[in-house]
Amino acid sequence: MKKVFKDKIINIDENIFDNKFLFSYLKTDFKNSDREIFFIEKLLKPKQNTELLNNLNGKFAMYSEVFSPKDEFQIFSDLFDYAISKNQKIHIVWITLKEELAILEKYYTEKWFLREDVNCFVVDFDKALVTVSVNIENLIWKGSDYKANWKKIFFVPPVRESGQNKAMFKWINRWSISSIFIKDFSNPENTKFLENCIKEEKILPLTFSKVLFYNAKDMWFDWIEKEFIVKY
Repeated sequence: MKKVFKDKIINIDENIFDNKFLFSYLKTDFKNSDREIFFIEKLLKPKQNTELLNNLNGKFAMYSEVFSPKDEFQIFSDLFDYAISKNQKIHIVWITLKEELAILEKYYTEKWFLREDVNCFVVDFDKALVTVSVNIENLIWKGSDYKANWKKIFFVPPVRESGQNKAMFKWINRWSISSIFIKDFSNPENTKFLENCIKEEKILPLTFSKVLFYNAKDMWFDWIEKEFIVKY
């Protein structure tokens, strides 16, 4: 078995051909003494478009507009401006928009976190004023899934269009999204998805280890370390 650390992968037993990765994941409620935590879910719920919700008439992809991208982006922008103006560390849980990430990456570039040789960000997540998590459901699902699975994916914030889903993967692999928010790690749907991310190389093992464990650990969140094995 191979243990995946922050910057290396090493064999930890004699079974060097068993095709297994051992990851740590961080079970956390995002408590931190000097970083304020904001859940987009909580802030976006009061902005529900009730009239639209009651008149979807089978057009379930319109649910994305029940909690509109415009409202979410305004929430994110206000939080970002608050953090910068007050010099206050914040963590925003459950972003869904590439427009939010564009603001974040501009900030990370100005802070010299961009590593140009690999076109990725090496962020000091302990010192960065603004950090973000993406929810696992917004990685699993995309807008085209509403037709068949609408009963399962009425989340807040909503599952967005395919382009937004693709952007979340892009920015995980560019190392600007600090972590994947997983409410229920024991859910087989979640673990199967995570396994496929490794098998299909949607997220590389070292990056995977960071968004599951090491980045959040660097931010000093209260945590319990758990193990997750992927057979590839």
